[in-house]
Amino acid sequence: MASLNLVRWGALGALLAGVAWIASFVVDLASEGQGSELFGLPSFYLIEGLVGLALTGMLVGLLGLHARQTTSYGVLGTVGFLAALVGTALVLANVLLIRAAERDVLDLLLGLGLPGMLFGFVLLGIATLRAGVLPAWCGVALILVLPISALLGELGGGLVLGLVWLALGYALLAARTFGSRSLGEPS
Repeated sequence: MASLNLVRWGALGALLAGVAWIASFVVDLASEGQGSELFGLPSFYLIEGLVGLALTGMLVGLLGLHARQTTSYGVLGTVGFLAALVGTALVLANVLLIRAAERDVLDLLLGLGLPGMLFGFVLLGIATLRAGVLPAWCGVALILVLPISALLGELGGGLVLGLVWLALGYALLAARTFGSRSLGEPS
């Protein structure tokens, strides 16, 4: 029962992440010309706040994805989950400390966090595909979301992240079972 609650909380976290990523994209689009990277402007603080909220939702969403699949995806999934979780936490720390930390610290957080997220999401996506607990598109989405978002950058990266996290949240909420395996049942 505890893992079912964690899955539900994870779904809500994923939905929150989706909404926050989309909102950050819209605010960035609406504040074009102000520069989201310039300190002191209201758009900067709003976008950074939304990105921080999105990353927090992603952390909770990752916990839900792990709770949903942990008995089925083995070591590969666990390593992917841990790498994605730590990488996302480091990127969140970068966002939270952006005004307080030295530039070297911020560079280190991003330098460790972003590759950790990418590596973790790819492994988690592969493990999700192999486990068969969630629909296959969830695994494909986990593998592709960060590279596609990075390629799009400010031209839609946040929108892609938002749509994927909304979809992952829905997948976690949609049903207790996908395929032949139920929550907590070993493969």
